Amino acid sequence: MTFTSKVNKRARPLLGTVVEIGVIDTEAAEAQELISESFLKIENIERAMSRFDKQSEVSQINDLEMNGSLVVSQQLWSILQLSEHLTALSRGVFSISAAQKNNGRILKLMDERKVCRVAAGSIDLGGIAKGYAVDQAVEYLQSQSTPSGYVNAGGDIRVFGAPHPIFVRHPLRPSESVVSLELKDAAFATSAVYHDGKSYNQSGAVLDPRTGRAVPFGVSASVMAPTCVMADALTKCILMLKSEGDTLLHQFDARGFLVDGEHVTSYPRTEKTITSYAN
Repeated sequence: MTFTSKVNKRARPLLGTVVEIGVIDTEAAEAQELISESFLKIENIERAMSRFDKQSEVSQINDLEMNGSLVVSQQLWSILQLSEHLTALSRGVFSISAAQKNNGRILKLMDERKVCRVAAGSIDLGGIAKGYAVDQAVEYLQSQSTPSGYVNAGGDIRVFGAPHPIFVRHPLRPSESVVSLELKDAAFATSAVYHDGKSYNQSGAVLDPRTGRAVPFGVSASVMAPTCVMADALTKCILMLKSEGDTLLHQFDARGFLVDGEHVTSYPRTEKTITSYAN
């Protein structure tokens, strides 16, 4: 696809990856100001939710003693509520904690945005916060009456207005594309561990919380959803639940596909063998 509209874009290292923001059909000076403000939104989320920042709210939660509590920001509260909801719906497949005891639940959400530690362990929002940050940046752009644009955080992308081309890397041969599509007014995310052992996710290896084992390389899951936070989180569910994740996809108005070797399985279940690649 070739754009005929003018695209103003800029990229920065954030969220453990490179984030690119593009604004389409907007005067250059205004577009750059919008992009700068969008990056500030993402920076604020990273400061609150990064487990690598010792001053972040997530680090403060992880430092809580047993039965200790902390009042958190509205943004973090929203993510914790959504994570708890997804953990319940996926029967523990989606989890922000690797704790094996207490069904992986180490926090209790109280009234008035208070969280309390109820078990040992730590939380990691790497499987959901990146998508949330993308959504916040897009929603800011839309609130400013921006006609068209996109935010792409290392493959977690949300597009509004003009369509945007998407290429999904082959999990066995990352230099090749296994699927190509045009994304319009939707979000898209992929989770995979490639042949060199590197994960597509900010948090490192993709772990199955039911077993504590890493998902083997050569398999990837992609999800298209109305929001990037849901696309981001649901990729982990599809990666581990496969066809059992159909109910989750339907519930969140999402579609997905799993790449395993030379096969692409779409959900709802439709399987085909890859015969050619878009590069």
